[in-house]
Amino acid sequence: MVKSTVRFPESVVDEIESLVEAEQFESKSEFYRFSSDYALNQMVADYDPTTIDYEAIRSEVMPEPEREIGADADADHPPFLESVSFVRKLALRGNFSDAEDFIDHQYTPSDRHAILLEEILRLYRADTSPPGRRSPPEGERASQPSAADPPAPDSET
Repeated sequence: MVKSTVRFPESVVDEIESLVEAEQFESKSEFYRFSSDYALNQMVADYDPTTIDYEAIRSEVMPEPEREIGADADADHPPFLESVSFVRKLALRGNFSDAEDFIDHQYTPSDRHAILLEEILRLYRADTSPPGRRSPPEGERASQPSAADPPAPDSET
Protein backbone atom coordinates (compact mmCIF):
# COMPACT_ATOMS: atom_id res chain seq x y z
CA MET A 1 0.00 0.00 0.00
CA VAL A 2 1.05 3.55 -0.70
CA LYS A 3 0.84 6.15 2.02
CA SER A 4 -0.57 9.52 1.03
CA THR A 5 -1.21 12.51 3.23
CA VAL A 6 -4.43 14.34 2.54
CA ARG A 7 -5.72 17.33 4.44
CA PHE A 8 -9.42 17.54 5.31
CA PRO A 9 -11.43 20.28 6.98
CA GLU A 10 -11.86 19.70 10.69
CA SER A 11 -15.63 19.33 10.35
CA VAL A 12 -15.17 16.46 7.87
CA VAL A 13 -12.74 14.67 10.18
CA ASP A 14 -15.16 15.17 13.10
CA GLU A 15 -17.96 13.52 11.12
CA ILE A 16 -15.71 10.60 10.14
CA GLU A 17 -14.64 10.14 13.77
CA SER A 18 -18.29 10.10 14.84
CA LEU A 19 -18.97 7.31 12.31
CA VAL A 20 -16.03 5.34 13.74
CA GLU A 21 -17.32 5.91 17.30
CA ALA A 22 -20.77 4.72 16.19
CA GLU A 23 -19.00 1.59 14.84
CA GLN A 24 -20.10 2.21 11.27
CA PHE A 25 -16.41 1.79 10.37
CA GLU A 26 -13.59 0.10 12.29
CA SER A 27 -11.22 3.04 11.79
CA LYS A 28 -10.76 6.30 9.92
CA SER A 29 -8.46 4.44 7.52
CA GLU A 30 -11.23 1.98 6.68
CA PHE A 31 -13.57 4.90 5.98
CA TYR A 32 -11.03 6.59 3.70
CA ARG A 33 -10.29 3.35 1.80
CA PHE A 34 -13.98 2.49 1.44
CA SER A 35 -15.03 5.98 0.35
CA SER A 36 -12.24 6.13 -2.24
CA ASP A 37 -13.17 2.70 -3.60
CA TYR A 38 -16.85 3.62 -3.64
CA ALA A 39 -16.25 6.87 -5.56
CA LEU A 40 -13.98 5.14 -8.09
CA ASN A 41 -16.44 2.27 -8.51
CA GLN A 42 -19.19 4.79 -9.33
CA MET A 43 -17.05 6.81 -11.75
CA VAL A 44 -14.87 4.23 -13.54
CA ALA A 45 -16.74 1.53 -15.47
CA ASP A 46 -14.29 -1.34 -15.01
CA TYR A 47 -12.97 -0.44 -11.55
CA ASP A 48 -12.90 -3.31 -9.06
CA PRO A 49 -12.88 -2.18 -5.39
CA THR A 50 -9.90 -3.44 -3.37
CA THR A 51 -11.13 -2.70 0.16
CA ILE A 52 -11.41 -5.88 2.21
CA ASP A 53 -15.10 -6.77 2.69
CA TYR A 54 -16.13 -3.91 0.40
CA GLU A 55 -19.54 -5.42 -0.42
CA ALA A 56 -20.29 -6.19 3.24
CA ILE A 57 -19.38 -2.64 4.29
CA ARG A 58 -21.38 -1.15 1.43
CA SER A 59 -24.49 -3.16 2.24
CA GLU A 60 -24.18 -2.21 5.92
CA VAL A 61 -23.59 1.53 5.56
CA MET A 62 -25.56 2.04 2.33
CA PRO A 63 -28.45 -0.43 2.36
CA GLU A 64 -30.63 -0.76 -0.73
CA PRO A 65 -33.92 1.06 -0.25
CA GLU A 66 -36.81 -1.31 0.30
CA ARG A 67 -39.30 -1.32 -2.52
CA GLU A 68 -42.96 -1.63 -1.76
CA ILE A 69 -45.02 -3.55 -4.27
CA GLY A 70 -47.06 -1.12 -6.29
CA ALA A 71 -45.04 1.89 -5.17
CA ASP A 72 -43.58 4.02 -7.93
CA ALA A 73 -41.90 6.62 -5.73
CA ASP A 74 -39.23 7.48 -8.28
CA ALA A 75 -41.60 7.63 -11.23
CA ASP A 76 -42.90 10.79 -12.85
CA HIS A 77 -46.41 9.38 -13.18
CA PRO A 78 -49.08 8.22 -10.71
CA PRO A 79 -48.60 4.88 -8.93
CA PHE A 80 -49.52 2.07 -11.30
CA LEU A 81 -52.24 0.45 -9.19
CA GLU A 82 -53.98 3.80 -8.78
CA SER A 83 -53.83 4.23 -12.56
CA VAL A 84 -55.33 0.77 -13.10
CA SER A 85 -58.16 1.64 -10.73
CA PHE A 86 -58.82 4.97 -12.46
CA VAL A 87 -58.74 3.50 -15.99
CA ARG A 88 -61.05 0.68 -14.86
CA LYS A 89 -63.53 3.17 -13.40
CA LEU A 90 -63.58 5.19 -16.61
CA ALA A 91 -63.93 2.05 -18.74
CA LEU A 92 -66.82 0.70 -16.67
CA ARG A 93 -68.60 4.02 -17.20
CA GLY A 94 -67.98 3.82 -20.94
CA ASN A 95 -65.60 6.80 -20.93
CA PHE A 96 -62.98 5.14 -23.12
CA SER A 97 -61.72 8.38 -24.66
CA ASP A 98 -61.18 9.86 -21.18
CA ALA A 99 -59.24 6.74 -20.17
CA GLU A 100 -57.10 7.03 -23.32
CA ASP A 101 -56.46 10.71 -22.60
CA PHE A 102 -55.42 9.86 -19.04
CA ILE A 103 -52.94 7.24 -20.24
CA ASP A 104 -51.57 9.53 -22.97
CA HIS A 105 -51.04 12.44 -20.58
CA GLN A 106 -49.57 10.45 -17.70
CA TYR A 107 -47.27 8.01 -19.51
CA THR A 108 -44.94 7.91 -22.48
CA PRO A 109 -46.14 5.53 -25.24
CA SER A 110 -43.28 3.08 -24.65
CA ASP A 111 -43.72 2.96 -20.86
CA ARG A 112 -44.52 -0.58 -19.76
CA HIS A 113 -47.31 0.72 -17.54
CA ALA A 114 -48.88 2.56 -20.48
CA ILE A 115 -48.79 -0.61 -22.54
CA LEU A 116 -50.49 -2.59 -19.78
CA LEU A 117 -53.11 0.11 -19.22
CA GLU A 118 -53.89 0.21 -22.96
CA GLU A 119 -54.30 -3.57 -22.93
CA ILE A 120 -56.63 -3.40 -19.92
CA LEU A 121 -58.65 -0.71 -21.68
CA ARG A 122 -58.85 -2.85 -24.83
CA LEU A 123 -60.24 -5.76 -22.79
CA TYR A 124 -62.90 -3.56 -21.19
CA ARG A 125 -63.82 -2.15 -24.58
CA ALA A 126 -64.22 -5.68 -26.00
CA ASP A 127 -66.42 -6.68 -23.06
CA THR A 128 -68.78 -3.74 -23.60
CA SER A 129 -69.21 -3.98 -27.37
CA PRO A 130 -72.71 -5.16 -28.44
CA PRO A 131 -72.98 -8.93 -28.98
CA GLY A 132 -73.79 -8.51 -32.70
CA ARG A 133 -70.63 -6.49 -33.27
CA ARG A 134 -68.16 -8.96 -31.81
CA SER A 135 -66.02 -10.84 -34.28
CA PRO A 136 -66.90 -14.53 -34.62
CA PRO A 137 -64.25 -17.06 -33.63
CA GLU A 138 -61.60 -17.66 -36.27
CA GLY A 139 -63.10 -20.99 -37.47
CA GLU A 140 -66.56 -19.49 -38.01
CA ARG A 141 -65.41 -16.53 -40.10
CA ALA A 142 -65.01 -18.52 -43.32
CA SER A 143 -68.53 -19.99 -43.17
CA GLN A 144 -70.29 -16.64 -42.68
CA PRO A 145 -70.85 -14.35 -45.66
CA SER A 146 -69.22 -10.98 -45.39
CA ALA A 147 -71.47 -7.93 -45.17
CA ALA A 148 -69.56 -6.53 -48.12
CA ASP A 149 -70.35 -9.58 -50.31
CA PRO A 150 -73.56 -9.11 -52.33
CA PRO A 151 -76.15 -11.89 -52.07
CA ALA A 152 -75.94 -14.57 -54.73
CA PRO A 153 -78.36 -13.90 -57.62
CA ASP A 154 -81.32 -16.25 -58.02
CA SER A 155 -81.21 -18.29 -61.20
CA GLU A 156 -85.03 -18.29 -61.41
CA THR A 157 -85.41 -14.69 -62.48
